[in-house]
Amino acid sequence: MEKQERVPWLLKILSLFFALLLFFNANTPYKGSDGGSKLNELEATAENVPVNVTYNQDKYFISGYQQTVDVELKSVNKILLDKESNAETRSFSVVMDLTKYKEGTYEVPLEIVGKTGAIQAEVTPKKAHVTIEKKKKNNFKVEAAVDNKIFAPGYEMSEAIVEPATVELAAGNDTLNQVDRVIAGVSDKSGVSSDFTSRVKLYAINDKGETLEVQIKPESVRVDVKVDVPSKKVKVNPVQSGIIPKGIKNFTFSVKDDEVSIKGPKKSLDEINSLDLKIDTSNIRETTSSSYLVVVPNNIKVEPDKVFITVIPHSEESKDKKD
Repeated sequence: MEKQERVPWLLKILSLFFALLLFFNANTPYKGSDGGSKLNELEATAENVPVNVTYNQDKYFISGYQQTVDVELKSVNKILLDKESNAETRSFSVVMDLTKYKEGTYEVPLEIVGKTGAIQAEVTPKKAHVTIEKKKKNNFKVEAAVDNKIFAPGYEMSEAIVEPATVELAAGNDTLNQVDRVIAGVSDKSGVSSDFTSRVKLYAINDKGETLEVQIKPESVRVDVKVDVPSKKVKVNPVQSGIIPKGIKNFTFSVKDDEVSIKGPKKSLDEINSLDLKIDTSNIRETTSSSYLVVVPNNIKVEPDKVFITVIPHSEESKDKKD
């Protein structure tokens, strides 16, 4: 009975021993190039690590610094190295502390915090150039900049509506004074031939067209683009088709409204001067009136799409009587 009671305690002691062994292995300080041992030394790079900046955000605006950096990592522990080089699992961060700095341009050291002692880390670059200015805010109207190249041939923009039409910009006083326009650019589409809506990120530019570092609130707006479709009016020309019934010499056609509006690519419109409307007379022996569908190519729209036509047959007998 006593022997059975000792087994769980023995397992607990062994578990504690291995846990301590793993802990000290993961947290043993890394020995650098000063003569220490480097058994199976491994290297990795943590790329595009964000630079976390600490400063008085209500009072100052900062610009000019590199917002991401690379961090070179070294360790004999491959599992730990893989963990720290992965953006989703790393425990360290890169920090730039500006809490003691006033207005001006500085070269500020970057610090690595939260790193375990079993890994060596070196940030590249080690320092960041940053400009600190007094923060200023102002409202600006947003201008839609829609690239004409996104439209299908013959189509163009008729109107662009931005919502919200005005946004708030925050920046240093000197930077904000340089703002010429706030742009909502639309250029990520092609072959556009109808109205569309896009969510667009904003950017501010100076009078030279250069992008400025500013904070924009909100960062994006909705842009409703109305597309102008080329159009023109053409005549509808009824044309007899099918067979002519026995005893009927020919037909005449009377169109109530013989003009329609067609819309589509300009190149296609240029090729259309009138629309032939085929009237099947195979079963027509007396005067009839009806609405006929106007047939157009697939890339063309027509309005109205039907016209009212009176079909008048002329018999061979009536012609003989006149003779």
